[in-house]
Amino acid sequence: MSHLCAPSLQKCVLCVGGTEIAYISNVEQFPSRGARLRCQNAFMQRTGRTSNVCTALRLLGARVELFGVLSRLGAFRFVVDDLRRRDIDFSHCSWTEESPSCSSIIRERAAGTSTVLRCGKPFPYVTAKEFAQLDLSLHGWVHFEARHVRETVLMMRRVQDHNNGRAEQDRIVVSLLVYDSLEDNLDLLSLCDFVVFGRLLALQVGWSSAHNACEQLNSALRTPRSIHTRRPCIICPWGSQGAVCMDARGNFYDLPAYKPQKIVDRMGDGECFTAGFIYATFVRRRQLPDAVDFANLVASHKIASVGFDDIAKLRISPKKLLPVPVADSEVSSEDEQLSHEQRLCRKYLNRPIQLQQLAGADAQSGTEAEPEPESEHMSEQAVEAAWERLSRTAY
Repeated sequence: MSHLCAPSLQKCVLCVGGTEIAYISNVEQFPSRGARLRCQNAFMQRTGRTSNVCTALRLLGARVELFGVLSRLGAFRFVVDDLRRRDIDFSHCSWTEESPSCSSIIRERAAGTSTVLRCGKPFPYVTAKEFAQLDLSLHGWVHFEARHVRETVLMMRRVQDHNNGRAEQDRIVVSLLVYDSLEDNLDLLSLCDFVVFGRLLALQVGWSSAHNACEQLNSALRTPRSIHTRRPCIICPWGSQGAVCMDARGNFYDLPAYKPQKIVDRMGDGECFTAGFIYATFVRRRQLPDAVDFANLVASHKIASVGFDDIAKLRISPKKLLPVPVADSEVSSEDEQLSHEQRLCRKYLNRPIQLQQLAGADAQSGTEAEPEPESEHMSEQAVEAAWERLSRTAY
């Protein structure tokens, strides 16, 4: 399938990982020791890093499947109901009679902070044997958490076996989120295309900046750069300072953060960053720095409201949607062979369809249409007109 197809026709993003339960209490001020306070409101929410990435991806408009373990217990039925309501595919998940991991979160409105009490009880995780039963041809991107290393390595190698001998555009892209136990997860780094490395973990291991974290991770890769093999791009978000990324050739890009109008809820901003990057790279075909910039935008938009639903209201400007090959592949000369209208359609609509002029448009004016100037940007009116033409000519 062409990488220029509409997002609704693209292959699915497969997210491998866990789903948890969070009980969230909103209070005006954090209670002092021994105090009894009445919270403003409280509710249960489906959470977990991979689960949240799925939610954000779906709100952005990507097709997504969650591959993990779900609980059959009736008390957690709302998790399945929420996945179904958000149209997140979970048809290949495994099931257990155990209760999932849970967290208690206290949000303090006055300070804009959250206190998290996590219950790290053991919970089953998907296996490589179960992963081998999936039809990988249905997916264009697989996202992993850096956990359960032995099983994750086998799953990643299964994707590598699938990619062997395939053209670049038919390969499955692999991303990895590293947030804990760096030393235990080093073997996973060389098996993926993109590594998202958490700020908290970087500080824990003594890396003082995002730039330093990228350098240290690059040096930690088992294969020297002198050996010409595929190397992952490294992305390190750094909170209010933005993010730094390093491409497969060793080039650095520093992307500043977007300043939100207000900070309301930081829970899940890291997952929204990851989802924004995957969406921009896979669905919108942005280059690495542009995709990280978009990820900063999504994370900033998320913390300005409670929960995730406002992500769907994020206006994605077509001026910045540049469809280009992903990861480290070379830019082709295909654009040079396209007409101006085809380039506009490819750039703004992500579809290789020739825009047709509306019948009678020039006849009513009595003049010939002047050629549209070659421009890097379209006005909003031009984009809307292009969409209207597309709706009359496509399908």
